Amino acid sequence: MKFDQHTWIITADTTSCRIYASKAKPHDLTLVKEMVHPQGKLKDIDLTSSKAGRTEQGTYTQQSDPKEIEIDSFARTIADELDDGRNIHAYEKLIVVAPPHMNGLLFHHTNKHVNNLVSHNIKSDVMHFSKQELSDFLDKHLRPQ
Repeated sequence: MKFDQHTWIITADTTSCRIYASKAKPHDLTLVKEMVHPQGKLKDIDLTSSKAGRTEQGTYTQQSDPKEIEIDSFARTIADELDDGRNIHAYEKLIVVAPPHMNGLLFHHTNKHVNNLVSHNIKSDVMHFSKQELSDFLDKHLRPQ
């Protein structure tokens, strides 16, 4: 596959994100930024500061899952980073590779300007891939059929 424009490739899961740049071909991936969100690995009990307490009406029950709130916050941070890159013209095309849940959260938080630059959206977990494995994966999945 040949990239004719400056392309960003984003790989993400609930605990980390890598943004790569490529201008020539997928084998020329350059790591632009790595973001880590260790709170995504914590258990709910570790994310809340104290146990459920008593109120006048009875026992307090949390309405939202603390872990899901942390993951959503991380997706928002990634979306902001992508928008910042778009604003400074750091990329002209965007390839998103993330597991389905994180993929959905990312697209929930990215704006229409970023979404318009997405050329490929691959729902797969590749965070454990090396740069070479990611390059081979992209070459295989982005090859014209």
